[in-house]
Parts: sequence; C-alpha cells; structure tokens
Amino acid sequence: MWTVVILIILFIVGKFLYDRNQQTIHVGRQGGMENKYKILVEKLMGGHSDTRIFQRTMDSLILGVSNAGGSTLFELLETFGNVTITWEMTSPMFGKHKLKWTFPEYMDQLEMYNQIENDLDKYQKNAINTSPFRDKR
Repeated sequence: MWTVVILIILFIVGKFLYDRNQQTIHVGRQGGMENKYKILVEKLMGGHSDTRIFQRTMDSLILGVSNAGGSTLFELLETFGNVTITWEMTSPMFGKHKLKWTFPEYMDQLEMYNQIENDLDKYQKNAINTSPFRDKR
C-alpha cells in the first residue's frame, strides 16, 4: 500500500518537474522573458528614468526602481500558459503594498499594461483617500 502511495507521489513530482522544464525551454525558444514580453517590459520600464532589470531567468524577470527612498518592483513570471505580474512597493513613509495579476501568456501586452496601469491608479487613489494623514477639511 505505501509503495503505491510513494510511487504516485514520485510520479506527480516528476511530472511537475518535467512540465516546468518544458516551460523554461518554451520561453527560451521565444528569446527569453525580455523578448517575449518586450512591449510590456518597455512600458513598465518607461515609468521612471532609473528603472532597471534586477534579475532575469529563463522564466522570470524583476525590474523596477530601488533607492534609499524605497523600491517599486515588478516581477514577471511565466506560469504554465499564463504570465503572473506582481507589483510591490516598499517605502519607509508609505509602508509595503502589493498587487498581482495573471494574464494568458499570449494576451495583447498593451491590454495587460493598461489593466495594470488602471488597477494601480485605483489602488493609489484609494490608498490616498483612506490615509490617516489626509486633510479632511
């Protein structure tokens, strides 16, 4: 009985690792994350002159701005037919904020960017309106 359970677990783990490797090969054949999501990367990097790429792997990319005043980072991660984008902002004054999106990998990248931009705009307006430091005259 335990042998069957162990074999099933080993099969599931092996299948996951195989599929993950195939995904990495798939993205690599498309020129890597920077090339596959070129339009999206260019739009995200256009927001600030100091934006740079912090980390790249075959299936992920981290870009943004980081300095003494805090950081704003975007992580793009290819995940089995989707791309997951995480925005994380850390600031000594405003604290830590995080949003996440998942899009189909071949969705129009300008639509992805527009959705991210709209959601960030709403989030930031809501954060300002609920801030305890807001002047409520």
